[in-house]
Amino acid sequence: MRRDAVPLAVSTSLRRMAISTLLACLAACFGMAAPQSGSDVPPDATPQVQQIDPNQAAPGAKVSVVIQGSNFSGGAYVSSVSPALHVDSSKRVSATEIDAQLSVSATAQPSTLSLLVSNPASRAAEAAFRIVAAAATPTPSPAPPAPPVTPTVAPPPTAPNAPAVPAAPETPATPSSPTAPGAPAAPASLPAPATPPPVTPVAPPAPAGPEVSSVDPPRVAPGFDMDLKITGKNFGSGAKVSFANPGVRVMGVISSSPTQLDVHIRVARDAAAGAGSLFVLNSDDTEAEAPFEVTGKGGVTPPAPQPATSPGSPAPTGSPATPVAADAQRYDAFHLGNPAEIFQVHGKVKGALVVSAQTIEYQEDGKTLVSIALSDIKEIKTSSIATNTFHITLNSGKTFHFAPGSLRPGDARNLVDTLRKSLPSGASQ
Repeated sequence: MRRDAVPLAVSTSLRRMAISTLLACLAACFGMAAPQSGSDVPPDATPQVQQIDPNQAAPGAKVSVVIQGSNFSGGAYVSSVSPALHVDSSKRVSATEIDAQLSVSATAQPSTLSLLVSNPASRAAEAAFRIVAAAATPTPSPAPPAPPVTPTVAPPPTAPNAPAVPAAPETPATPSSPTAPGAPAAPASLPAPATPPPVTPVAPPAPAGPEVSSVDPPRVAPGFDMDLKITGKNFGSGAKVSFANPGVRVMGVISSSPTQLDVHIRVARDAAAGAGSLFVLNSDDTEAEAPFEVTGKGGVTPPAPQPATSPGSPAPTGSPATPVAADAQRYDAFHLGNPAEIFQVHGKVKGALVVSAQTIEYQEDGKTLVSIALSDIKEIKTSSIATNTFHITLNSGKTFHFAPGSLRPGDARNLVDTLRKSLPSGASQ
């Protein structure tokens, strides 16, 4: 190799490098950039739509469109939000072009809809696409029929002194065609069947509402917790009980059967006295009403005279219950042998103290077990041993021990106050 050839090769390489550097600088200075490829467009880049070709179609048409723009990344797609325009398929050709196949509904009305172009993780670009009315194809009017042309036949020239042409033989008459047989007579139409009368649907009978035959007891005094027994019929499951007197509060309802409801009530101390009503309400909103009374503080209204009983003599065990006067008061209670029995009363039968104008009776299961004349009572007092019990002491020294049905000390005191007010004036309390 010649020595002068080395500097020449080096010089050529340097010139090529200089030209490459110059072109790079010019591209940077004048904003010349290399064409954008699919990998250069990130999936969250917002696409830009510049043109749709074609940008319209008629109802029922299937059309291929080319969408041109920029920032179409790999996975870019076309969609439509209108049911009148359906995108059958779309294909990204490059970062600047997408091909799509569209179907226009045959029932679509002329309007301007939106095509959406989206990258996998970008906002959509919107472009307008029009649905235009299909061009009506003119229907050619039928041409009027041409008038019939009667050909004119010129007579053949007759040669002079020519022999006469013999006449053509007559054409035999065409025999007439036989007459077609007459059409058979149409059968007489059958009468249409009678239309049955409309059937009126019969509504199912309305459910029977509740009915109340008795309430035991039918009246209460203020300041007591008591159990009521409501008898009747058609008491539905989940029946509710309410009172017209706002001082009577329902604490619980037990639906024993369709004919009985057991209700625990609490009567406020300041409940207004007077006659009122209680209501039984079934779940189907049917309702029954029965009288119910809150008495005055004394709890007893003077009754009509009754046959006197032997002072201080208890009625024989098992004797029938004395009919309760309409104005008598009943209070749930337990009869105890002594105050200590209050701890064993849960297994005993709960009875009722029936207070009238002349007697206090204790009844169980419809039988009067104790009958005390009011004039023979010396003292009514709560017990100091068990505060939820009280005793009634007679002038003879005999003592009867009782407990309120609720076994609450407060009810024991209230019952004692009520019983004291029923005593004749001047009696010891």
